[in-house]
Amino acid sequence: MRFRVLLAGALAVVVAAVVAGRADADNAETPSIKQVMVKLHKGANAPVGKLKGELKGEKPNWDTIQKQTKEIVVLSAALAKNEPSKGDAASWKKLSDEYFQDAKALDDAAQAKDLAAAKTAHGRLSASCKACHSVHKGK
Repeated sequence: MRFRVLLAGALAVVVAAVVAGRADADNAETPSIKQVMVKLHKGANAPVGKLKGELKGEKPNWDTIQKQTKEIVVLSAALAKNEPSKGDAASWKKLSDEYFQDAKALDDAAQAKDLAAAKTAHGRLSASCKACHSVHKGK
């Protein structure tokens, strides 16, 4: 009898831990648009800017580039989970999806160590700023 009570108590603790873990995962905060943009584009260590220089060489450091492109993909995926401060939702979905697809193409090229494709995808990603900012960037 005592064994069953202990077993039931242990099971209750495990179930509570699993439920709490799921709640924490559900409550994990999605980075804001501003947080994503700052992380990806602002400062000397921003991956989008660093990649421009790293992709100029004939023999880039693919290990470094691949880590940066993975970060770009993860952060760009968060954009669509946000709502812009201005502009309509359909436009935001279209532009944030295009940004993510360019980030994914950049990562795919980096994983394949395809310099030409990486440069092309990086160029598309970098050129997408104005189209989105003119419609969706708040003050």
